[in-house]
Amino acid sequence: MQSCAVALGKYNIRCNAVLPGTIATDINKEDLADPEKLAYMSSRTCLGRLGEPEDLAGPIVFLASDMSRYVTGASLLVDGGLFVNLQ
Repeated sequence: MQSCAVALGKYNIRCNAVLPGTIATDINKEDLADPEKLAYMSSRTCLGRLGEPEDLAGPIVFLASDMSRYVTGASLLVDGGLFVNLQ
């Protein structure tokens, strides 16, 4: 992401990424139907729950909007605290 920001910044193109945690979608609904798996995955986040697609919308809209016009080269964790909980 940072290389992209360096290379494309002179063209006023911003490069940012959203790094999602476990998001409950149709792709993983069979796994999450198992109460043990759901409890395990939920317990790994600081917020104690899995993400929903709507949880990604706000950060994505922010990064795509003029509100973040001075943000480039950023990787935004949207994972309910999964990453910090693993450290």
